[in-house]
This record gives sequence, C-alpha cells and structure tokens, in this order.
Amino acid sequence: MASAPAIGGGDVSEPLESAGEELGAERCRACLGRNTIEVLDLGTQAIANRYVDASKRHEPEPAFPLIAYVCLDCALIQLPNRVPAEFFRHYLYTPAAAEGLRRHFSSLADRLCEAGAVAGDGYLVDIGCNEGVLLRACVERGIRVVGVDPARNLIERVRADGIEVVGEYFDVDVARRLARRRGPASAVTTTNTFNHIPDLHDFVGGVRELLRGDGVFVVEVPHSGDLVEHNEFDTIYHEHLSEFSLRSIVELCRSCGLEVFDVEALSVHGGSMRVWAQLAGGPRAQNERVAHQLEGEAERGLYERSTYEAFRKRVESLLERLRDEVADLKRSGATVAAYGSPAKGMTLLAACGFGPDEIDWVADRSTLKQGRYTPGTGIPIVAPRRISEDSPDVMLMLAWNYLGEIVEQQSDYLRRGGRFLVPIPTVRFIDADTGGA
Repeated sequence: MASAPAIGGGDVSEPLESAGEELGAERCRACLGRNTIEVLDLGTQAIANRYVDASKRHEPEPAFPLIAYVCLDCALIQLPNRVPAEFFRHYLYTPAAAEGLRRHFSSLADRLCEAGAVAGDGYLVDIGCNEGVLLRACVERGIRVVGVDPARNLIERVRADGIEVVGEYFDVDVARRLARRRGPASAVTTTNTFNHIPDLHDFVGGVRELLRGDGVFVVEVPHSGDLVEHNEFDTIYHEHLSEFSLRSIVELCRSCGLEVFDVEALSVHGGSMRVWAQLAGGPRAQNERVAHQLEGEAERGLYERSTYEAFRKRVESLLERLRDEVADLKRSGATVAAYGSPAKGMTLLAACGFGPDEIDWVADRSTLKQGRYTPGTGIPIVAPRRISEDSPDVMLMLAWNYLGEIVEQQSDYLRRGGRFLVPIPTVRFIDADTGGA
C-alpha cells in the first residue's frame, strides 16, 4: 500500500469561460499538483440542479462532459469547471425539506457554542447560507450572524426574518469589505458549499482576511474516500467541482495561511467530515484525530491508482445491474416511479439513460421543484401525494442518503405492497419486511 505523500467552489445557458479546464483535469484544485488521473466518465450530462420549467421542457438544454479526475498526491476528486457563470444566482436546492438536515444544523449550532467559537462579542459568517437553516439555529442560541450567498431567490427568505445576508459570491474582496464594516469574524462556516468553489485558494484567502486571530473556520463536506468505498458515484455532478479528502483540505489551508486542528466524522450525506481550521499559529493545538485520519486515508489506498480502477469497475457493474432491474420490471408490466430529485439523482438517471419511458415521475417534497422536469432526462417532478394516488409497484430511491427517514414517511406505501429500489451502495429492494435495512 502506498504511503501518504508528504504534506508540503439556475436558469442560465452559457458556459463559464475560465482556466478551469486545467484546474480539474491536469492540475489539482487544492494542492496544485499535477499527479492527476481520470477516474470516471459519466458521459455528457445536463447540469444537475437546473430543473426545467414546464414552459421550457422542449427547448435545448446545455450539457457538458461529466468526467472526474483524482489527484494521487492529496486524493481530491475533481471536475473541470463547466458550470455557467451565474448559475447560483437562481438555485433550487434547499435543505429544509429534510428533517435530518434540520437536526444536523441544530447540532452544529450547539457544537459551535460548546467550542466557544462565538462567545462574547463575536459573530459568525455562514458562506453558502442557502435559505438560512444554520443561521436561524444560531440566532436561536443568541449568536450574531451574517450570511453570504449569491442565490437571489433564496436569500430574501432569510432577510425576511431580519437576518443580514450578503448576496454575493464569496471571495477576498467580499471578505475585506465585510471585515471593514463588521470587524473580524470569530467563526466562518461553510457546509456543503466548498464542493462548488472553482477557485479554492481565493475562497480560503478570503476566510483568512475575515477571521480574527483566535477565530475558527469550519468546513463540512462529504469525504472522497466514502464516495469511492461506498460507490457514491452519483455525488459527482457539474456543480460538485471537488470531493475532498482531509489531506486535500490540509494542503489547501496550509498554502493559504491557515492550519487544520481538528476533524470529526459525520454520517450526513452518505459519509462526511467536519474540518476545523484556524489562522496559522493560532491558539489551538492539533487534535490527534487529524493525524489519525491522514494515516487512515493512506491505509484506505486513496493515493493509489488501483483504488480508482476498482471503483470504476464497480460503478460500471452497478449501472448495468440497475438498468437490467428496471428493464425487467417494465417487461413484467410493473409501474416504476422515483423518490427524491436531489442533484445526485440527476446524475444517476442520466448515467443509466432513464427517461419518462422508464420512470413515470419523480416525487419530491420541495415545492421549488414540483411542476418542473428533471434536467436532461425530462421526467416530471410531482408532490409526494402522487404516491398514494398512483401506488407505483416500485420506486427508485434517488435520495438514498435519507433512506431511513423516507421509509418512515412512506410506511403506508410499503404496507400496500410497494417497494423501493435502492441503488447505493449496492442495488437492492426494500419492502415492508426489510424496512430500512
């Protein structure tokens, strides 16, 4: 086994013209190394969160190659930047529909308080605040907050609650302006936004400008090792420019004047991590969990070419099995729908070649998505009440990371004889007897 290399981030249609072709394919976006290889080619796909309005469903959609690469020096899985420049100005992903995520953000707010990260006259900046679930949880605990998010359609909801939001893409300039106006921040958080950043060094450089001397920077992201080991290929989509290992974040922070001092394992989103960093030379000693996880990443083979070759073969086999299962169901006369329309589900539908002929409709609790169509595959998105109205024989579980929560919500459907077809980490059926197993 190889040892670890030495330690040394809508409704638009134009592609972003940038140098992103190099950062992602030939060069690592985090450590800037050039030891990259191709991992997985998922074909040409539409942008995952670009759910299509009914009035535009017959118009051509922008689509780009979806090819993932990995840096064998730091285990960052990455894509070249093909996301349209203003894509995140109108965004349709929100976490509030998921009970589990609301609980998660409440827990994070508690953790910030326990760590003393926002004590006294300090304030917290949440970058990529979306509709403000974390911000509201912090306000409930007496924490002063500011949000940063470019999505105009979402931030007005936050402002309506009296919470300040900067409606911009975060960078060094935004950080400096905020620091001049509000003073240095005692905590900066970003949860599942880091994946979307095209220029990570500019982003972290902005964090450095904004943090006060004893401040903390908290990043939550899925772990690239969990993606590989659990066959979570569908978390690869155009908006997710990067899937991080701890080492990739350590290297990135080091080059931008920060240092990682702690890491926590999280179960959310199929396996994630919460990484804590501070300004270089800050007051906190490094927790032994950091060294332990860095050693573990090497033991898991995350710097070895063979690890990713095996991953690719497993994904190809999984896709073939899933296509065969749906084809057999349709031949038998079974009705097939899907549950959940997360961005990861859009990758899976496109990779399988599933459209309205295979999947009748997709049920989703988000009212922002209902009445629209899945990008590139043209399947209608409907409210969950359609499940009790139509009682499909089988539902493809696209939101597999919330399987337990959804099985509980849809217990009546299972009791009526319905089944879920779960694709990740392996293809399997769930019925009333197996439950969330």
